[in-house]
Amino acid sequence: MVIFIFSIYYIWQKVSVANNTVEFSGFFEGADKSCLCLACFLLFINWGLEAVKWKILVSKFEKISFLKSLSSVFSGVTISIFTPNRVGEFAGRVFYLEKADKIQATIASMVGGALQMLITIIAGVSGYYILESRYEDYFRTSEFVSANVVWLLLFCFVLFVSILVFIYRKRNKYFKKYKKYIEVLTLYSKAELVVLFLLSLIRYSVFSFQYYLVLKLFGVNAGTTIFFSLIALTFFVTSVIPTVALSEIAVRGATAVYFFSPLYPHSSSIVAASLLLWFINLAFPALIGGIFIWKLKFFKES
Repeated sequence: MVIFIFSIYYIWQKVSVANNTVEFSGFFEGADKSCLCLACFLLFINWGLEAVKWKILVSKFEKISFLKSLSSVFSGVTISIFTPNRVGEFAGRVFYLEKADKIQATIASMVGGALQMLITIIAGVSGYYILESRYEDYFRTSEFVSANVVWLLLFCFVLFVSILVFIYRKRNKYFKKYKKYIEVLTLYSKAELVVLFLLSLIRYSVFSFQYYLVLKLFGVNAGTTIFFSLIALTFFVTSVIPTVALSEIAVRGATAVYFFSPLYPHSSSIVAASLLLWFINLAFPALIGGIFIWKLKFFKES
């Protein structure tokens, strides 16, 4: 009850702030509403793919239906929306389960999150490389970008992969005490990991396309290649910057303005697009999750 009320209050607060920051009605005048409709429709594809991933991941511990998987994913969004970097999403998912060990299920969820993050890093590196090689004049507008972003991308990629390799190779030598939980990392076959990776890639493509649609809706135009390269960089930076509930939207908007402003100087349109995407992909799913959150059993024995 408290979680649901807090989620509703948080979303209402963000809507109020957004209304005071950006005049949405002016942007929608004469805009192609089909972009908005398609972006809203794709939110179900986006979270549906995540539900398929979660169903596969948790199948090692408990068999659940797609609908139950989708319900737990939406519940996770409801809890995660006001937690730092949305870490509460794990709790919303695992406490929806009835038989599975909660810690093992959390680790399984982290496997899915790690694959999604890997896609984000790869896309960010690729986006930077495309912009650097094909649009040299773009980075000349920002000394910070040209000097540091590539190192940040490469550092995150190397660190991320190194941690995964270390955990996998040293799991028996250094983690005997937690063998039950570390072994979760070995439960998935190469074929299953490939499927999960592909689902993560498709999901990344979906919410990238959603961002493309809302940017077009607010009049931000550019070539397709540079568009998606900038989107990839924006998603990467917003993924690695630590945020809390009160600053998440500000970070999203500021990052988008930083990367898109050399291309499109009207920052209000870019901020509006970022806010709208947040409402579509997080606020609305969180409201849906509120319907299912009553069933969460936080104090049930594993």
